[in-house]
Amino acid sequence: MDAWKGEDRQHPYHIAARGAFCLGKNTGGKAMNVICPTCNKGYNIPDEKMPKSRAKAKCKNCGETMLIEASGTVWAEPSVASPSAFADRGTASAVEHRILVDYPELQGIPQDKVAFDEVFCPNKKGGYKSRRNRLKAKILIAVSEVMAKLLKEGERVMRVGKGTAYYPAELIFGNGWLTMMYNHYAIVATNQRILCINVNSRMKRSTHYLFQILYEDVKKVKRGLMGGLVFHRMRSKRRVFTGVKRFLSKELKDFVTERKQHPVKELENILENICPSCYVPLQRGLNVCPSCKAAFKEPKKASVRSLLLPGLGDFYLGHRALGILELTGSIVIWVYALLAVLSGQKEGLFVAAFVLLFYNGMDGMLTYHMAKKGYMLA
Repeated sequence: MDAWKGEDRQHPYHIAARGAFCLGKNTGGKAMNVICPTCNKGYNIPDEKMPKSRAKAKCKNCGETMLIEASGTVWAEPSVASPSAFADRGTASAVEHRILVDYPELQGIPQDKVAFDEVFCPNKKGGYKSRRNRLKAKILIAVSEVMAKLLKEGERVMRVGKGTAYYPAELIFGNGWLTMMYNHYAIVATNQRILCINVNSRMKRSTHYLFQILYEDVKKVKRGLMGGLVFHRMRSKRRVFTGVKRFLSKELKDFVTERKQHPVKELENILENICPSCYVPLQRGLNVCPSCKAAFKEPKKASVRSLLLPGLGDFYLGHRALGILELTGSIVIWVYALLAVLSGQKEGLFVAAFVLLFYNGMDGMLTYHMAKKGYMLA
């Protein structure tokens, strides 16, 4: 342990700008057990060497500087965050600091929008570095830009998850399995509602659809055997998500079950879809947002494009990868039809025409279904 250096800071939260605090414990003798807030390394400091007010010490294990008070409270030295931003916020700010130390990429998220001490769980050592918390951090980063605009005043994120929305109709349309890449959602449970935010397959950013599930509309929540999460609702269709990590589905189920038993208001008109421009809840079937006048992509236009040439409707919806695959399949069928015409094979021409009609029709219905999932800006 390096020599102590006196510290005359007046504000108790001046030293809270980087990490969480650890409380020293009396070991029974004339020594205090001080724990480094960065790496959890413990040191037994004789009582006569404990500072009378506040002092600095360098941890030999991780090299970080600790700020130690006479009471045994230990803080990591400030570096990035503003000390005044966490003044008068109590112990919860210390937890947030420790999480931000372990996951500095979260520092761009407004601190008043996420209850970090609720979302993240400490590991066995008291820190927050774990695979589970790393996944939660990734989810928050992916939807951080949308959440900054979507959350209402006083609304805070309490639980997060990630799953794939399950639509049986897409499987009926034959190539529906290809649409799974566009069905990934971040499931964000706040203190007011559940938000379902469409994200890309690599969970790097938000994409198209936005939904909300009101706690007052939730009848029950069930967990599937294969990592599923099902929201049964009173006035709306159920929402089914597959591929949800079991620890995330348990956290979400427990939180939503408790929340729905203590509704914050009476059940009102259910508005599930959310405008991706002004983030106002809307009813179904609109072509223009009545609040911000933003135009939405229309299911009929998407379907007509796919009926004319498979893939065009998907390009219209912004599903480029799916559009390329369907367009490639259409080209193969057209080449087969042309070869049948040139060779004079009437049977081959009949088969090609039937396949084209079936292929175009199925793609038109599939595109129509995907366009009706939610609102997409035109």
